[in-house]
Amino acid sequence: MLVQTTVAVGIKRYPRFLRCFPTLSSLARASKDAVLKEWEGLGYYHRARHLHEAARIIRDRHHGAFPSSYSDIRALPGIGDYAAAAIVNFCFEGNVPPIDTNVARVGARLFGIAGDVRSGGVRREVRHRLHGLMSVGRGAVWTDALIELGALVCAPRHPLCPSCPLRSDCRAYRQGAVERFGLPPARPPQRREVNVACGIIRRRDGRVLIAQRPEGGLLPGLWEFPGGKRQGNERISETCRREIQEELGINVEMGERHMILRHAYSHIGCQQFRWVRVAEMSRYAFPAANRHIIAEIERPENQP
Repeated sequence: MLVQTTVAVGIKRYPRFLRCFPTLSSLARASKDAVLKEWEGLGYYHRARHLHEAARIIRDRHHGAFPSSYSDIRALPGIGDYAAAAIVNFCFEGNVPPIDTNVARVGARLFGIAGDVRSGGVRREVRHRLHGLMSVGRGAVWTDALIELGALVCAPRHPLCPSCPLRSDCRAYRQGAVERFGLPPARPPQRREVNVACGIIRRRDGRVLIAQRPEGGLLPGLWEFPGGKRQGNERISETCRREIQEELGINVEMGERHMILRHAYSHIGCQQFRWVRVAEMSRYAFPAANRHIIAEIERPENQP
């Protein structure tokens, strides 16, 4: 949960998640929709999907016991090299170097390895060199030390070299070129604004139409109000009408009211659709932007 969520939010949401899924078996038994619903608002929903799938794999392939080898841990969905190394070191007395950006920077400076620390080649060399230093059975100590050095001392800019216990062995420090090692090349920020329109379609009985996003692409499996991206300079109302026709195969008439929301997604047809009562919407997992629309629909003056 903390991979892409602030600590303050994680502290609040983690206990709630455990109350819903207190054991691995309860998480494995749960439906994907139930897990996504409990993850609602935390973003990066692939984390919840991977967590759910990993629980099922542990139940089915490992008899409900978390695997203890690096290779088995690494094979679980959503667990990369760094997380697998940290788990096997802290929990199972392993000695696998945990290579994230901070640790890669420490290793690149310590051994004088030039190049982009995000590249596979540099990280493989750092991992190989660090593995030669890590003592069997003390992987947890090494892991803790490397993580702390990278986070608190060996900063990307203006590192605290006088406070570093490795400075006498650090090639970059001896060369007086610490900031020439361990840094990725600068990249200009990339941000693209996309205008999106969606429609609130009601039946005479007051039910509202919602659609489930496809499994591939952005926000897979979440529910939303039908709509999509604006094309060219078309009117927002025309965007809404066109997208609903393309997505659901139905034609709609546009009312006098429409809502425009600004919402930034981290990344740039539907599986199914349902007619639901406004009071039932809390059962479905929606993207954060849609929650603003739901709040507007729930207002008494907007009820049919």
